[in-house]
Amino acid sequence: MLDKIEGFDWDDANIGHIVRHAVTPFEVEEVTGGKYVVIPAKTVEWEKRWKLFGKTIFGRYLVVVFTIRRKLFRTVTAYEMNAAERNHYAPQIG
Repeated sequence: MLDKIEGFDWDDANIGHIVRHAVTPFEVEEVTGGKYVVIPAKTVEWEKRWKLFGKTIFGRYLVVVFTIRRKLFRTVTAYEMNAAERNHYAPQIG
């Protein structure tokens, strides 16, 4: 799925949202380049969304909720995995 994206769609809105969760755009882009798991998330109105579970090079386990618009990866939100998510997904992503 992510092999077809052509870049990332960042603006003040989505950057501001992830910063409130102490996540940076760099970290979001970083986890898309490593091992990750993607599952469907709730569709909002007409837009399909997914959750990506990944790990940064510094060992932070993150959840990134995203959509794809015009072949661009658009982050809706991102946050650190909770204990249940980490127990479930960490073995799959390392």
